[in-house]
Amino acid sequence: MTRLHVHRDGQGPLLLLLHGIGSSGTAWGGQVRRLRKDYTCLAPDLPGYGESPDPTASGLDGILAPILDILDGQPAHIVGVSFGALAALAIAHRHPVLARSLVLADATLGRAYESEAALARWLQHRHALANDLASQSRRRAAEIASPGAPDEVVQEIARHMRRARPRGYIEVAETIAVTNAEPWLPEIRQPTLVICGEDDGVTGLALSRSIASKISGARLVEISGAGHAPHIEQPDLFEDAVRKFLAEQAA
Repeated sequence: MTRLHVHRDGQGPLLLLLHGIGSSGTAWGGQVRRLRKDYTCLAPDLPGYGESPDPTASGLDGILAPILDILDGQPAHIVGVSFGALAALAIAHRHPVLARSLVLADATLGRAYESEAALARWLQHRHALANDLASQSRRRAAEIASPGAPDEVVQEIARHMRRARPRGYIEVAETIAVTNAEPWLPEIRQPTLVICGEDDGVTGLALSRSIASKISGARLVEISGAGHAPHIEQPDLFEDAVRKFLAEQAA
């Protein structure tokens, strides 16, 4: 099994931070600095990203297994962005005792519901992007961020994106293509916060609102001035929403 590289810092209850398809564990650095006084933050590079080795197994199970190995049977609060939110949902669905609570930011539920032709087009685009992330990272980061994002924010998103390697990126893309997590939502029992940047043009507010409506007790927080990476674009607002939610769970 792939042994993931984990950015670990802090003390207190476990807080597992899962990145998206075009990112890496270092993208959580701003949140770790804000939360490490109260939480033990675990931000892994997923298989084929950053300092983690390439995946040794395919599909969602191949990605989840090394994440679960990090937890070593210990429950954690799980925060995921984009594909990371899908992975968080999968842990809550398949291994509910390991998920104390969920924060699902700018989530995707997968694309298995789409037509064969639409999936083929999407995967073709992702394969091309995977092999050209170094040169395309700045352009792609600008598409992810809010239209008004400062250049330094766009450059930060791009920097984390360049840590994605083709093998890892393609594996995540193909996993998204064959997954549809929507049927899991009514079965989720963990306390759940859904976060979405108000300018998210990748997965979008409509999907986040739908997710919040289908998970019992979930609520939605919209982050102004943010696109698909609110944890980077508006780190203080993101931290405030996460911290208040986690404080409620402790109470």
